[in-house]
Amino acid sequence: MNLQFIDAGQFKTLLTLEENRPLFDETGGYQEQWTEIATLWGRIEPKKTGSQNFAGQAIPHVTHLITTRYRSDIAVSMRLTRVGRHFTVLGLHDPDESQRYLICSVRAFPDYLET
Repeated sequence: MNLQFIDAGQFKTLLTLEENRPLFDETGGYQEQWTEIATLWGRIEPKKTGSQNFAGQAIPHVTHLITTRYRSDIAVSMRLTRVGRHFTVLGLHDPDESQRYLICSVRAFPDYLET
């Protein structure tokens, strides 16, 4: 196995890992409640934006890659938050399967879009 070099010194962005734990009501509805799981350091890299039409629905592309130290508790559909911006985790990748680093494919949403 070839180990991939990732400069952990570039992990200069403080991020909050959050998980959605919805609050259900008596009528079957729910309200999103994001709970902080951990804080971590990472590197955010912008990628291309846009969407693809599939079966009449717009499927958004990955907008950023966030690289951080490996954590086994990060899962798809969680989000990483940084100063008013939310990054929904769409995919996870251990670049060299050494459990040293984790690359998260994310879609960014600023606060004003999440109402």
